[in-house]
This record gives sequence, structure tokens and C-alpha cells, in this order.
Amino acid sequence: MEIKVMLIDDEKIVREGICEMILQGAEEEQIRLTPCGKDGRSGLELILSERPDIVLVDIKMPGMSGLEVIKEARARGFEGHFIILTGYSEFEYARSAIALGVEGYLLKPIDEEELWSYLRRIREDIEKAAKLQERHDQVTDKLRWDLLRRIVLNAAPLEELIQDMERYQMDLTADCFCVAVCRELTPEPVAGGESLYSRTCSLLEGDISCMGVFLMDRQTVLVFRSVESALLKSRLEKRDKRLQAACGSMLLIAIGNNVRNWQDLSCSYESAVFLLDHSFLFGQENVLTIEQLCGMEKNGEMISLEHLETLIEVGELEGIRQALRIFHDHCIWHLLKEDEIKLKLIQDALQLHIRLGKKYPSVSGIDIQSGLERLLGVKELKTLLVRYEQLLIAFSQKIGSEGIGSVIRRVYYYMEKNYDKDLKLEGIAKLFNYNSAYLGKRFQKEMGESFNNSLDIIRIANAKRLLEETDLKVYQISEQVGYSSIDYFYVKFKKYVGISPRDYRRLKGPSE
Repeated sequence: MEIKVMLIDDEKIVREGICEMILQGAEEEQIRLTPCGKDGRSGLELILSERPDIVLVDIKMPGMSGLEVIKEARARGFEGHFIILTGYSEFEYARSAIALGVEGYLLKPIDEEELWSYLRRIREDIEKAAKLQERHDQVTDKLRWDLLRRIVLNAAPLEELIQDMERYQMDLTADCFCVAVCRELTPEPVAGGESLYSRTCSLLEGDISCMGVFLMDRQTVLVFRSVESALLKSRLEKRDKRLQAACGSMLLIAIGNNVRNWQDLSCSYESAVFLLDHSFLFGQENVLTIEQLCGMEKNGEMISLEHLETLIEVGELEGIRQALRIFHDHCIWHLLKEDEIKLKLIQDALQLHIRLGKKYPSVSGIDIQSGLERLLGVKELKTLLVRYEQLLIAFSQKIGSEGIGSVIRRVYYYMEKNYDKDLKLEGIAKLFNYNSAYLGKRFQKEMGESFNNSLDIIRIANAKRLLEETDLKVYQISEQVGYSSIDYFYVKFKKYVGISPRDYRRLKGPSE
């Protein structure tokens, strides 16, 4: 530990002699001699600017005496040690200075051994005081971190927390606060064996907005003030990438919502833990914020297992993808946990495998066990649904390989979904890579109706529904179900229903 020593004396020869004594042992004793004061006033200014540990000051100097220098330095907050330099004539005067907290006095001419005896003794006192202060600071820090932990967990009455804040001089004045929680992103050991706590501290190095960090339940809890969560997310993402480059492991970090009062820090902590518990939903994100859940709109009803089975049977791959997109949004909206999601998908996959296998023997040959194991090992929702989609498409491809019968069912499903368009057998045949004449014959054989009759039946069924459930004009319904001519629509409707659209509405639907 280096000690700074200053000399103030108006006699040049005395200054040079004492400086020479000190410099001879300065390196060995770890003492650094600061600039010297040539009189009381210049010496006072040097004391206040250099802040030495020990000051050797002559008691009798022109303009401002040594005692006046000591009094003024104490009054201006200087807490260092003073040794008075004096002659025999000022001996009694010097002794009275002990009341000012002076460590001692040296008679001129200065005895070198006596000088070093003072310097070493004072040095020992300084080092002891520094160690005591360090231990005190460590204890105080632990008490402060414990207080912060109790605040975050809302684990004590408000009055007790306020009293302890005053006792440990903890300032919780800020315009906003938030809590972040860190966990290991992967269970693999970290290079160099660094602990989660030490890596978290590395993450926060130099960040004055962080009030404290402490370990709790195999995670680190960080408390920030005067920083909005969006800015904090950007900052932590950059630092976490640097941390990964340094030790090969990233942290999973969740930032709770901002709160305006320190009393609400527990709310921010709870939201951070909540995000961590649902991190499976957020893909490859490793810094999560509550804003990722805000602004979401509730999705519609999920597609039923029966409808999903139909999509697989007819090979409607885009329909399968759309069903899984709806399921993805459903999981996030309802904040489902990883185990809930995987259990749901595995149960559905097993049912589909059994039900489709009864109708299509080729589906039974799929190794469902391997497919399900691939789902279990996934650690985020998007990848899980990609693998689930691959499994469903494998079902569909097996069905498609069984012959023309499955193709006809796929054609019919396409007609049901696109009846409002200008559908022609030639266009459908081209879409499904078949000759139109061949496809028409097989369609008639499989469905018991021609392509055109089947399309009319689908369109008229939907027209009846619209007549019953809506107040759309008849010509609007005609257009919506795929008939560009209202007269042709009337002919077709009467053919299949027996009465006109207007008469049907009078019987079944709301009045126009």
C-alpha cells in the first residue's frame, strides 16, 4: 500500500534535508513524496489538491502558521495525519497542537530514525484502518444486497425496509426501476470454470445503472434504475455476445417490466421470472422483455384434429402450415408451457397416426416413435412446429403414394375451399398433374357425380347457408359462391333445391 507524504516548511535547506531523508527509503517503504509547500498558504492549497496521507508541517511560518494550516485543513474536510516540525523555543506551543489531532512533533534538527519511526507507525495505523474499513464495507455490502433481495422478494414489512435503507445509506431515488434475472442458457460447463455469478458481473462491468446483483435459486438477480427496458435489452444483448466470444457460453436473461417506485420492484422481478419460465415460446431470443407479449391479438379458434386429418388426407400442405401458425399464436397468447405444448402435439400425432393408419396402410409403416423423439429434444417453439409439420407432411406423402383415390379426395377438398373461383376441370387437372379426361372419369367413379355437378352441389350448399345466415342480396350471394350470372344462379338453385333463392329465404332466412 503506497503512502503519500507532504512536507511544508519555509526554509529551503530544511525542506531539502528532510526530503533527502525520505527519498532514501521511499521505494523500500512504498512512500511517495508529493510536491512540497514553501509556506502556509501554498501548503494548504497543496494539502487540499494532493490529499496526502501524512503532512510534515513547520509550526512557525510567515503569513500562516502551521497550526492555522491544520485548523483550516480540518475545517475543509481533510482527514490525513499531521506531524509538527518545531524548534526548542516553540516546544510548549507544539505540545498544545496535540488537541488538534496532530500525531506528534519532531524537534529541529530532525533525527532520521525518529522521523522514520513516526512514518512507519502512522503507516501501520493507516493500513489497519484501511483493512477495518474494507471489512466494514464488505459487511455493509452484504447487508445492502440482503436488503435489496428482501425488497425484490417483498419479504419484509415496508417500515422495516425503510429503516434498513436509512441504516445502510441505500439511496433508491430514480425515475424508474426494473429487475433482470439470468440463468444458464445451456447446461454445458463453461470454459475456464467461471461461475454464473462471475459471468454476470462481467456482463455488468462499468454499468452505473445497475444497483446490485445477487445469487438466488441458481440464478442471478440484477436490479437497475433509470434505464428503460428496451435500451437495457439492446445493451445486454451486445454484452452477452461478447461474453459468449470470451467464454463460449451465453446467458438467458429476462428483463421485467419497468416500475416507477422501488416498492414495486417485486412486480418487476415476478414478470422477469415469468418470462424465463416461458422462454420456450420465444425462439432463439436470449434476452427477453415483457414488450414481446404486448400488442398481441387473440387468434381465432384452433383447427380441430378432424380438420387437420382432412388436410393431411387431401395433401393441403399450405393448410397444414396455416393450422400450425394458428397453433403457434395460440400457445403464445395463452402462455402455454413447454411440457403442455409437447404433450398436446404428441397426443395429436399418435391419434392421427392411428386414425390414418386404419384407412391408409402405408401410414402405419411410418416410424412414429422416432418422430416423437425428435419433438421431445427441441428447446424452442418454432423449431418444434417445424419438426411437427415435417411429421404431418410425411403422413400426407404416404397417403398420396397410395393411388388415384387419394388424389380425388384432394381435388374435392380443393373445390370445397375454392368454390368461389372460376374452377374448370382442365385447370384442376393441370394443378394436380393429371390428364383432364382421365381425371374427369376417375372423379365420376370415385365421387358418384361429375366434376361439374359436384362443384354445383358445393356452391348451392354454400348459397343456402348464406341465404339463411346473412342479409346479403341474392345477386351478392350469387357472386360469392362463384356464379357470375344471376340468371344462371337461379337456374342451378332451382334445379338442386326445387324453389328459387328468394322463396328459400322466405322459408329459412331473415327477411330482406
